[in-house]
Amino acid sequence: MKKLIFQTDLQCGGCVRKIETGLNQLEGIDRWEVDLQHEQRLLSVWGHEIDPKTVELVFETCGFEAKLSDAQI
Repeated sequence: MKKLIFQTDLQCGGCVRKIETGLNQLEGIDRWEVDLQHEQRLLSVWGHEIDPKTVELVFETCGFEAKLSDAQI
């Protein structure tokens, strides 16, 4: 299973709920979580065939920004 980490501009649980439907509908993603306590508001995504550009597009469509992090764990 692959894991990708994105830096986001999400601020609160309400922001997370706005992107939830879009992320849940993406093919290839098994699960995801957002760490709002981290200064870069990290989104971690697990799956087998994750397209980073599609994840970024979901955020853009919802009025937010996500950028694939250089520091992948």
